[in-house]
Order: sequence, then C-alpha cells, then structure tokens
Amino acid sequence: MEERYLTDFLFISESELKSYSDSFESRARDRFVAFVKELFELGSSDEYRTMFHSDKIVINKRNRRLLDYIEVSALIDRVEIISLNQEVTQRLIEIIKTEKGFETVQYDQANSRVTIPLPPLTMNQMLELSDAIIAKEKQIERNLFSVKAQTGQQIRKGIENEYIDNIDAAKVSKEIDQIVEHYLHVGKLFSIAKREMVMGSFKPKTPEDAELYEQIGPARDVLLGKTMEQPASESEPEDMTMVE
Repeated sequence: MEERYLTDFLFISESELKSYSDSFESRARDRFVAFVKELFELGSSDEYRTMFHSDKIVINKRNRRLLDYIEVSALIDRVEIISLNQEVTQRLIEIIKTEKGFETVQYDQANSRVTIPLPPLTMNQMLELSDAIIAKEKQIERNLFSVKAQTGQQIRKGIENEYIDNIDAAKVSKEIDQIVEHYLHVGKLFSIAKREMVMGSFKPKTPEDAELYEQIGPARDVLLGKTMEQPASESEPEDMTMVE
C-alpha cells in the first residue's frame, strides 16, 4: 500500500503550515500510511504470499523464476497476482490449478490480474483479527501523540532559543491539534472498515461509531484494493473470466 493510493485521506491545510506543523504532518502521514498498509495486509497468509517462490517457467527457451514476472498480493479472502505477460499468465494458471491444487481461478484480462478465492475464515480467526485491528488503531493513536509530544519539546526549545515566538507557537499548536484530529478520524474509518470486512458486519456501539460507519465506503475500497486497479476502458466492459 503506497501513499499515492491514500491522497484522499491525507491532511490538507487551507493555508500554508508553519515549519514545525509541516514537519509534524509529514511524520504523522508516514505513520498513517504505515497503519493502512498493516491493515491492508492483516489476515493475509505468508504461505500464499510465498507459494510461487520455487516455481520456474520457460521463457524464450530458458528457465526463469516465475516471481520475476508476477506480483503477488495475499488478502483475507483471495490471492491476487498481476501478470503482464500473456504467456506467463497462461502458465501461471496451469501451475495454480495443477500444482497448487486450487480448482477456481478468475482471470481479469482488462487489469492483467489472476485471482484465487480463498476459503472463509473460522470464527476464532475472525475474532483474533478483529482484536488485532483494534490494537493497531490504539497503536497509531499512541504514535501520533508521541510525535506530538516530541514536537512540543522542539517548540519549547525553539521559544527558549528565540527561533519561534509565543504567537507562532500557539498557531503551531493549533495546527498540530487539527492534524492529529484528522488522522485519528480517518484512522477510525479504516479500523471500522477492516473490522466489517473481517467479521462480515459491523454493529456500532456508540453514536460516534454509528456516524463513522456511514463514512467508511472510500476506506473500504482502499482495503479491498479497488483504488489500485487500472481503470477499465469506457468502451469495453471489464472481462472477468472463470478459468475451469
């Protein structure tokens, strides 16, 4: 998960930030992007992510590592493989069905993507993942306040050394509070969206959660990988083929 897929969730100020605030936002953004990446990958299995590591294919009469030609993403309910070479794709599908033992394979030619549906999680697995999501939400909250405390120390030193006056320091403090509030808000959206994906539903326990739940659509799309899809041509509908 890269920052370019999260531009709609990043903090944008209506006016130019003070240097301390701008530095804080950069650090807060890095932690937010890392948080979303962890949620995106949470629940994926290393055995699926690495299942092609020893496979080879013949390209131009030479043995090549299959992984040199594909990109594998293991998600909760599926494994997605991007393959831009048609010859590689056909051999990949053969390997998945005959050597890896998966009966159902989907091929989306428009997006050069092969998808392997995975069996549903057990209830214990779902509960463990839900707890892990909540823990990660609390972790990013701690991280943001830790960075805020570090920045506060820098501001106090700046006042002592006359690098910044009290008026500007007050403005920086206000800007930092806005940045923290923003990333805590969008962080909760991603947390709720991931919990719904894992459990199959989400029941808000507070009015705040109910209000947030109404806003999770874009965050859910990111965690489903929809923002990373190549846009299909308007004149040609997306072709998702079941390979039997």
